[in-house]
Amino acid sequence: MSQLNDESVRLHETHEIPPPDPDFEPLKVNLFERMAQGGAQLIPLFPYDHPGAIVPCAAALIGGPGKAYGHFFHWNEADEVTVSYGARGSVIGAGTIMANQNLHGVNSFLHDETDPDAFTVLTITQHQGEEGEQNEAMIARCKKCKAEIVRHEYGATPYGLEGYDAERHGAADARVRQFATILGSAEFAEIRNTEAGRTCAACGHVNDLFPTEPWGWERVVTQTTAVNAARLAMLEAAQGEKKQEMVS
Repeated sequence: MSQLNDESVRLHETHEIPPPDPDFEPLKVNLFERMAQGGAQLIPLFPYDHPGAIVPCAAALIGGPGKAYGHFFHWNEADEVTVSYGARGSVIGAGTIMANQNLHGVNSFLHDETDPDAFTVLTITQHQGEEGEQNEAMIARCKKCKAEIVRHEYGATPYGLEGYDAERHGAADARVRQFATILGSAEFAEIRNTEAGRTCAACGHVNDLFPTEPWGWERVVTQTTAVNAARLAMLEAAQGEKKQEMVS
Protein backbone atom coordinates (compact mmCIF):
# COMPACT_ATOMS: atom_id res chain seq x y z
CA MET A 1 0.00 0.00 0.00
CA SER A 2 2.83 2.36 0.88
CA GLN A 3 4.50 1.59 -2.45
CA LEU A 4 1.31 2.57 -4.30
CA ASN A 5 1.05 5.82 -2.38
CA ASP A 6 4.68 6.66 -3.17
CA GLU A 7 4.02 5.99 -6.86
CA SER A 8 0.93 8.25 -6.82
CA VAL A 9 2.95 11.07 -5.28
CA ARG A 10 5.71 10.64 -7.87
CA LEU A 11 3.23 10.81 -10.78
CA HIS A 12 1.53 13.86 -9.27
CA GLU A 13 4.86 15.65 -8.97
CA THR A 14 5.83 14.69 -12.54
CA HIS A 15 2.68 16.27 -13.99
CA GLU A 16 2.67 19.41 -11.86
CA ILE A 17 2.80 22.57 -13.98
CA PRO A 18 5.15 25.24 -12.62
CA PRO A 19 3.84 28.80 -12.16
CA PRO A 20 4.23 31.16 -15.15
CA ASP A 21 7.43 33.14 -15.58
CA PRO A 22 6.74 36.62 -14.14
CA ASP A 23 8.55 38.17 -17.12
CA PHE A 24 6.02 36.66 -19.55
CA GLU A 25 2.40 37.39 -18.71
CA PRO A 26 0.03 34.52 -19.60
CA LEU A 27 -2.01 35.56 -22.63
CA LYS A 28 -4.86 34.14 -24.66
CA VAL A 29 -6.12 34.80 -28.17
CA ASN A 30 -9.04 33.65 -30.30
CA LEU A 31 -7.50 32.19 -33.45
CA PHE A 32 -10.60 32.82 -35.59
CA GLU A 33 -10.86 36.48 -34.54
CA ARG A 34 -7.13 37.06 -35.09
CA MET A 35 -7.08 35.53 -38.57
CA ALA A 36 -10.25 37.35 -39.65
CA GLN A 37 -7.99 40.42 -39.74
CA GLY A 38 -4.71 38.68 -40.54
CA GLY A 39 -2.82 40.08 -43.51
CA ALA A 40 -0.24 37.35 -44.04
CA GLN A 41 0.54 33.68 -43.49
CA LEU A 42 2.53 32.52 -40.44
CA ILE A 43 1.52 35.36 -38.14
CA PRO A 44 2.79 34.80 -34.55
CA LEU A 45 -0.19 34.77 -32.19
CA PHE A 46 1.74 35.93 -29.13
CA PRO A 47 4.63 38.38 -28.61
CA TYR A 48 6.92 35.74 -27.08
CA ASP A 49 9.79 34.29 -29.11
CA HIS A 50 12.47 33.92 -26.44
CA PRO A 51 14.64 30.80 -25.97
CA GLY A 52 12.48 27.82 -25.04
CA ALA A 53 9.24 29.59 -26.02
CA ILE A 54 6.41 27.74 -27.73
CA VAL A 55 5.57 29.97 -30.73
CA PRO A 56 2.19 29.29 -32.40
CA CYS A 57 1.73 31.01 -35.77
CA ALA A 58 -1.47 31.15 -37.83
CA ALA A 59 -2.26 30.92 -41.52
CA ALA A 60 -5.52 31.29 -43.46
CA LEU A 61 -5.14 29.84 -46.97
CA ILE A 62 -8.14 30.70 -49.13
CA GLY A 63 -9.00 29.85 -52.72
CA GLY A 64 -10.39 32.22 -55.35
CA PRO A 65 -10.47 32.99 -59.08
CA GLY A 66 -6.95 33.04 -60.47
CA LYS A 67 -5.46 32.27 -57.05
CA ALA A 68 -2.04 30.59 -56.95
CA TYR A 69 0.23 29.98 -53.98
CA GLY A 70 3.12 28.19 -55.61
CA HIS A 71 5.28 25.63 -53.83
CA PHE A 72 8.51 25.67 -51.84
CA PHE A 73 10.33 23.72 -49.15
CA HIS A 74 11.05 24.88 -45.62
CA TRP A 75 13.87 23.47 -43.52
CA ASN A 76 13.85 24.23 -39.81
CA GLU A 77 16.10 23.04 -36.99
CA ALA A 78 13.23 23.75 -34.56
CA ASP A 79 10.44 21.19 -34.21
CA GLU A 80 7.10 22.15 -35.78
CA VAL A 81 3.54 20.91 -35.32
CA THR A 82 0.66 21.83 -37.67
CA VAL A 83 -2.97 21.81 -36.50
CA SER A 84 -5.99 22.43 -38.74
CA TYR A 85 -8.72 24.51 -37.10
CA GLY A 86 -11.13 24.11 -39.99
CA ALA A 87 -10.97 23.34 -43.69
CA ARG A 88 -13.01 22.78 -46.83
CA GLY A 89 -11.60 21.45 -50.09
CA SER A 90 -8.22 20.95 -48.42
CA VAL A 91 -5.75 18.09 -48.22
CA ILE A 92 -5.53 18.82 -44.48
CA GLY A 93 -8.94 18.11 -42.96
CA ALA A 94 -10.38 19.88 -39.92
CA GLY A 95 -8.84 18.65 -36.69
CA THR A 96 -5.74 17.18 -38.36
CA ILE A 97 -2.53 17.29 -36.32
CA MET A 98 0.83 16.76 -38.03
CA ALA A 99 4.37 16.68 -36.67
CA ASN A 100 6.37 18.21 -39.50
CA GLN A 101 9.67 16.80 -40.66
CA ASN A 102 12.59 19.22 -40.48
CA LEU A 103 12.48 19.49 -44.29
CA HIS A 104 8.91 19.74 -45.54
CA GLY A 105 7.03 20.99 -48.59
CA VAL A 106 4.72 23.99 -48.28
CA ASN A 107 1.80 25.06 -50.49
CA SER A 108 -1.83 26.04 -49.96
CA PHE A 109 -2.89 22.41 -49.35
CA LEU A 110 -6.09 23.20 -51.31
CA HIS A 111 -7.34 20.71 -53.89
CA ASP A 112 -8.34 23.59 -56.19
CA GLU A 113 -6.80 26.97 -55.41
CA THR A 114 -9.23 28.71 -57.78
CA ASP A 115 -12.26 27.49 -55.80
CA PRO A 116 -13.59 30.47 -53.74
CA ASP A 117 -15.21 28.07 -51.26
CA ALA A 118 -11.95 26.28 -50.47
CA PHE A 119 -9.98 27.20 -47.36
CA THR A 120 -7.90 25.93 -44.49
CA VAL A 121 -7.09 27.73 -41.23
CA LEU A 122 -3.98 26.40 -39.51
CA THR A 123 -1.55 26.94 -36.71
CA ILE A 124 2.09 26.05 -37.17
CA THR A 125 3.80 25.90 -33.80
CA GLN A 126 7.54 25.71 -33.22
CA HIS A 127 9.57 25.22 -30.06
CA GLN A 128 12.40 27.75 -29.85
CA GLY A 129 15.84 26.39 -29.04
CA GLU A 130 17.21 27.03 -25.56
CA GLU A 131 20.92 27.13 -26.41
CA GLY A 132 23.19 27.44 -29.41
CA GLU A 133 22.33 28.84 -32.82
CA GLN A 134 19.07 28.11 -34.65
CA ASN A 135 18.89 28.10 -38.45
CA GLU A 136 16.29 27.79 -41.19
CA ALA A 137 16.23 27.66 -44.99
CA MET A 138 13.75 28.22 -47.81
CA ILE A 139 14.24 26.11 -50.92
CA ALA A 140 12.74 26.22 -54.43
CA ARG A 141 12.98 23.47 -57.03
CA CYS A 142 12.62 23.62 -60.79
CA LYS A 143 9.09 22.77 -61.90
CA LYS A 144 10.43 20.85 -64.90
CA CYS A 145 13.38 18.79 -63.64
CA LYS A 146 13.02 19.23 -59.82
CA ALA A 147 16.61 20.42 -59.42
CA GLU A 148 17.23 22.96 -56.66
CA ILE A 149 17.17 26.49 -58.06
CA VAL A 150 17.20 28.58 -54.85
CA ARG A 151 18.35 27.82 -51.32
CA HIS A 152 18.10 30.78 -48.94
CA GLU A 153 19.61 29.99 -45.55
CA TYR A 154 19.22 32.40 -42.64
CA GLY A 155 19.77 32.62 -38.91
CA ALA A 156 16.75 32.21 -36.64
CA THR A 157 18.50 32.19 -33.27
CA PRO A 158 16.04 33.41 -30.59
CA TYR A 159 16.48 36.79 -28.93
CA GLY A 160 18.68 36.49 -25.87
CA LEU A 161 21.04 33.80 -27.21
CA GLU A 162 24.51 34.31 -28.62
CA GLY A 163 24.12 34.44 -32.38
CA TYR A 164 20.90 36.47 -32.36
CA ASP A 165 21.12 38.99 -35.21
CA ALA A 166 19.89 42.26 -33.68
CA GLU A 167 20.57 44.21 -36.88
CA ARG A 168 18.17 41.99 -38.86
CA HIS A 169 15.52 41.10 -36.32
CA GLY A 170 15.44 44.02 -33.91
CA ALA A 171 17.57 45.52 -31.18
CA ALA A 172 16.77 45.30 -27.49
CA ASP A 173 14.63 48.47 -27.66
CA ALA A 174 12.50 47.22 -30.60
CA ARG A 175 8.85 46.94 -29.57
CA VAL A 176 8.13 44.27 -32.20
CA ARG A 177 10.96 42.05 -33.44
CA GLN A 178 11.01 40.74 -36.99
CA PHE A 179 9.91 37.10 -36.88
CA ALA A 180 12.82 35.20 -38.43
CA THR A 181 10.74 32.91 -40.63
CA ILE A 182 8.68 35.74 -42.14
CA LEU A 183 11.76 37.88 -42.77
CA GLY A 184 13.63 34.94 -44.29
CA SER A 185 10.60 34.02 -46.41
CA ALA A 186 10.31 37.56 -47.77
CA GLU A 187 13.99 37.50 -48.70
CA PHE A 188 13.55 34.08 -50.32
CA ALA A 189 10.66 35.31 -52.47
CA GLU A 190 12.68 38.30 -53.65
CA ILE A 191 15.61 36.07 -54.64
CA ARG A 192 13.32 33.49 -56.22
CA ASN A 193 11.78 36.13 -58.52
CA THR A 194 15.09 37.33 -59.95
CA GLU A 195 16.17 36.05 -63.34
CA ALA A 196 18.80 33.84 -61.70
CA GLY A 197 16.25 32.57 -59.17
CA ARG A 198 13.82 31.56 -61.92
CA THR A 199 16.27 29.96 -64.35
CA CYS A 200 17.28 26.36 -63.67
CA ALA A 201 21.02 25.81 -64.06
CA ALA A 202 20.42 22.09 -64.63
CA CYS A 203 17.90 22.14 -67.49
CA GLY A 204 17.60 25.82 -68.48
CA HIS A 205 13.86 26.00 -67.75
CA VAL A 206 12.63 29.48 -66.75
CA ASN A 207 10.19 28.98 -63.92
CA ASP A 208 7.13 31.14 -63.34
CA LEU A 209 7.31 34.01 -60.89
CA PHE A 210 6.64 33.00 -57.30
CA PRO A 211 3.27 34.46 -56.17
CA THR A 212 4.13 36.67 -53.19
CA GLU A 213 0.79 38.44 -52.64
CA PRO A 214 -1.16 35.58 -50.99
CA TRP A 215 1.66 34.96 -48.52
CA GLY A 216 2.00 38.61 -47.44
CA TRP A 217 5.51 38.29 -45.98
CA GLU A 218 6.95 41.49 -47.44
CA ARG A 219 3.97 43.46 -46.11
CA VAL A 220 4.56 42.21 -42.56
CA VAL A 221 8.28 42.98 -42.72
CA THR A 222 7.57 46.51 -43.98
CA GLN A 223 4.84 47.14 -41.40
CA THR A 224 6.99 45.84 -38.54
CA THR A 225 9.77 48.23 -39.56
CA ALA A 226 7.29 51.12 -39.73
CA VAL A 227 5.70 50.26 -36.37
CA ASN A 228 9.05 50.27 -34.59
CA ALA A 229 9.99 53.56 -36.27
CA ALA A 230 6.63 55.06 -35.27
CA ARG A 231 7.15 54.10 -31.64
CA LEU A 232 10.59 55.71 -31.60
CA ALA A 233 9.18 58.84 -33.25
CA MET A 234 6.54 59.07 -30.53
CA LEU A 235 9.15 58.69 -27.80
CA GLU A 236 11.31 61.36 -29.44
CA ALA A 237 8.32 63.70 -29.69
CA ALA A 238 7.49 63.16 -26.03
CA GLN A 239 11.11 63.81 -25.06
CA GLY A 240 11.11 67.00 -27.18
CA GLU A 241 7.98 68.28 -25.45
CA LYS A 242 9.51 67.55 -22.06
CA LYS A 243 12.64 69.53 -22.95
CA GLN A 244 10.47 72.40 -24.23
CA GLU A 245 8.58 72.50 -20.95
CA MET A 246 11.86 72.67 -19.03
CA VAL A 247 13.07 75.58 -21.20
CA SER A 248 9.79 77.42 -20.79
